[in-house]
Amino acid sequence: MKYGYFDEKNREYVIDRCDVPVSFTNYLGLENMCTVISHNSGGYSFKGSPEYGRITRFRPNGVPLDRPGHYVYLRDDETGKYWTVSWQPVGIDLKEAEYVCRHGLSYSKFECKYNGIIAEKTLFVPLGHDVELWDVKVTNTSDRKRAISLFSYVEFSLHQIDLDNKDFQMGLYASGSSCTEGVIDYTFFYHPDMHHFMTADFEPDSYDCVRDEFIGNYRSESNPAAVENGRCSNSSKLGGNHCGSLHKQFEIEPGQTIRAVLMLGAGGAEQGKKTRKMFADHSVVDKAFEQIKNYWRSRLANYQCITPDEGANVMLNTWTPYQAATCVTWSRFASFIEVGGRTGLGYRDTAQDTISSSYLQPDKVKQRLVELMRAQTSEGFGLHLFDPAMMDESGDAKANLPTVLLSGDSDQSVHIPELKDVCSDDALWLVAAVCEYLKETGDIDFLETEVTFADEGSATVYEHLKKALDFSAKHVADNGICQGLRADWNDCINLRGGQSSMVTFMHYWALRLFNEVAAYLNRDDDSERYSEIASRIKQAAAANLWDGQWYLRGFTAEGRKIGTDEDEEGKLFLNAQSWAVMSGLSEHDKAIRAMDAAYDKLFDRYGLHLLWPAYSKPDDGVGFVTRVYKGIKENASIFSHPNPWAIIAECMLGRGDRAFEYYTAMLPFYQNDMMEIRQAEPYSYCQFVMGKDHTDHGRARHPWLTGSAGWFYTAATKWILGVRPTFKGLEVDPCVPKDWDEFSIVRKWRGSTFNISVKNPDHVSKGVKSIKLNGQEITGLIPVQQPGTDNDVQVLMG
Repeated sequence: MKYGYFDEKNREYVIDRCDVPVSFTNYLGLENMCTVISHNSGGYSFKGSPEYGRITRFRPNGVPLDRPGHYVYLRDDETGKYWTVSWQPVGIDLKEAEYVCRHGLSYSKFECKYNGIIAEKTLFVPLGHDVELWDVKVTNTSDRKRAISLFSYVEFSLHQIDLDNKDFQMGLYASGSSCTEGVIDYTFFYHPDMHHFMTADFEPDSYDCVRDEFIGNYRSESNPAAVENGRCSNSSKLGGNHCGSLHKQFEIEPGQTIRAVLMLGAGGAEQGKKTRKMFADHSVVDKAFEQIKNYWRSRLANYQCITPDEGANVMLNTWTPYQAATCVTWSRFASFIEVGGRTGLGYRDTAQDTISSSYLQPDKVKQRLVELMRAQTSEGFGLHLFDPAMMDESGDAKANLPTVLLSGDSDQSVHIPELKDVCSDDALWLVAAVCEYLKETGDIDFLETEVTFADEGSATVYEHLKKALDFSAKHVADNGICQGLRADWNDCINLRGGQSSMVTFMHYWALRLFNEVAAYLNRDDDSERYSEIASRIKQAAAANLWDGQWYLRGFTAEGRKIGTDEDEEGKLFLNAQSWAVMSGLSEHDKAIRAMDAAYDKLFDRYGLHLLWPAYSKPDDGVGFVTRVYKGIKENASIFSHPNPWAIIAECMLGRGDRAFEYYTAMLPFYQNDMMEIRQAEPYSYCQFVMGKDHTDHGRARHPWLTGSAGWFYTAATKWILGVRPTFKGLEVDPCVPKDWDEFSIVRKWRGSTFNISVKNPDHVSKGVKSIKLNGQEITGLIPVQQPGTDNDVQVLMG
C-alpha cells in the first residue's frame, strides 16, 4: 500500500493518507535553527546543538510515536468541536475529515478540511533568523459566520538533553515562564542567557505558559483542557514544565480567509518583540518563504538530468541532493532515531557527506573541511567524534559552550585517544573530501591555508593530507596490510591488532587521489614518494588478500582470516570486493570474479547484503558484528551505505545493467507502494534494510541522516551518468543500461553551464565515440569555460 505521492512540479512529497505506521519526517532550517518535523506535526526544534541547544521537547521511542509537536488547534466556539490542522494529535476520524501533509524543501505544509473549515499551516525557518514561522490560514466554507478559536502549542525543553531526560530535580526547578505584551518568554535560570519565545501577529485573548494547566490532569495533547474549555488560564510559573500556547478567537464570514502568523524562536522577550514586529507584516513572511524556495531552486539548478527512468529523475533532481545537503548541515544526531543524546560531528561521516555536496553548498563544505582538519592530530589520525567548538583557533573554545556544561568537574579539554581506540579509516576520507572540493571549485589556493591540529601545531591543508596518508602507511602489519585498530568503516568489526583489507584498499585509493593533486602542482618528489607507497600496497594486497574467488575482509589479531570461504559464517563481505575494484587496485579478472561473487551471494530485490552468511555465534576476534541478531545492521543486513560503492565498482568494470539494477533496488522512489514492508519515507535513504535472515526482511530503518544519500548521489551522477569534475576539465564517461537510447544533463561547473546531451544508438553500456563542444569535436576532457557562458555538449556513445 502507499500513503502518498511525489509532486514533481512543486518538489513536494504529498502524504494524503496520514495514518502512516511510522513518522515521515522533514528538516526545516538551513543555518543555526533546525526543526525535525513529522507528517503529523510532531517533532522538536533546537539551535546549534540538538544536545545542548534544545528549544522544544520530544519523547523518543514513545507511544504515540511523535509527541509532542508544533500544533495548531481549532475550536468551533458554537458547538465546542475541536481539531488540529495536522491530523494528530486530536486524530479526527479520517472518514469525517480530509488531511494532507506536503513535505517540501525546508518547509512542511499541513492541510485540513473539516466541519465547514479549510485550514492550512506552513512551517519553515526563514534565512537569517533563528525563528520558526507558522503561517496559518483558515477559510470558512460554510454559509454562516463562524466563531473559531485558534490555539498554538509547543512544549519547551530544558535545553540540555541530559537534564531533560534524567535530572528533573535540577532542571524543572530552574526553568520559568512569563507572558508580556503577547510574547511568551521561557528561560532556564541555570543558564540565564538561554531564552526561547512564542509569539504571534495577534493580541492573544488568553495564554498558557504552564504545560499542566494547558493539558489538564489525566489528559494528553489529544484532548487538552484549555482547548476543550475554549480558553487558556493565563498561567505562568517559576519551576515546572512549560509550554507556548496563545489563544485567539476569530469571527470568520462565509467565504472569508483569516491569516495568523505564529513565531517560535530563540531569544528572550525583547527578541520576541522584534521578531513579532517584523513578521506581523505578512508580505515579509511571504518574501521569507519565497527566499527558501529560491534557495533550493538555485542550488538544485547546478545539476538536473532527464533519463529514461522516472525514479532516477525524481530522486536525483530533488530528493537525494536535498538529503545529502541536510546531512552536511545537521550531521547525524538530530532525528527521531538520534534525538540529541550526542553532539558534534563524526569524522568519517562528515568527510563523506562533503564529497557529494561541493557543487551544492561549497561554502558549507569548506567550513566542514576546515573543522575536520582541526580535529586531525599531528600524528595524522582523526578524532572519531568531535565538537567543532572545542577546536576554535582563538583558543577560547569554552566561551562558545553553554555555561551548564562548564559547571562542576566537567572536563572540556580535547581528548586525544590512544592508538588502540583510533578508527583506522577516519582521516583517509579527508583526502577524498578535499580532492573533490578542489575539483569542483578550482580553489587550489585552499591547499596553502594554514590549519591547526587538534593536539598541537598547525600545517597547510596539503600537509594535513600527507599526514593522513603517512599515518596509514606507518600502521601496517609485517605483511604490509593496514592495521584495523579499533575499527575501520564497520564499527562492529573490532580487530584491535588485526588487519583490514578495506583500509588497505582505501589507503591505495587515497594515495591515487592525492597523487593527482601532487601532479597538478608539479610536486614531483611527493608524486614519486606516494606512488612507491601505493606500489607496495598493491603488492601486499596481491600476496595476502585474494581468497581464490573473492577478497578477504582482513585478519584477526590472532592471524585468522576474515571473509574466507574456509569459514562457516562470514565467508564473503561486500566492502572487500567493491573497494578492491573501486580503489583501482584489483586486476581485471579478479575484479570480475569478486563482483560476480557479490552478485551471486549478497544481492536480492532490496539490495546487496553486507556479508554472507550471517553470524549466529559470537566471535570476539572478529568483533561485535557477531553479537548482533542475524539480518540486522552490520550482521548481514542490506546496509545502504556500501551499496553505492558496488555501483561504482560495476561502472568501472563497464557493467551498466548491473550497476543500474543495484541502484534501482534501493531507490526509495520505487518502494512508495510497499509501505507495509518498507515503512520508512519513500523520499529518503535509510541506514539499512532488514536482511533476508530476519522476519522483517525489506523493512528500512534509520532514515535521513545517513551517508547513503551522498554516496548514491555520487554513484548515480558521476559514474552511471558519468560526468565527473577533474582538476583540468569535465570527464564524460557514462555507464548506463544498454537499452537507454539517450539522456541529458544540465551541469553548472566553475561558473559556466554545460548542457550535455548523450546519445546511445549502438545500445552499449560504456564507451564514448565522440564529444562535440559548441559544435567543435574535442578529445579527452571538456575544458574549463568562461564563467557565465552556456555550452552545448553532444556526446555519442559506442
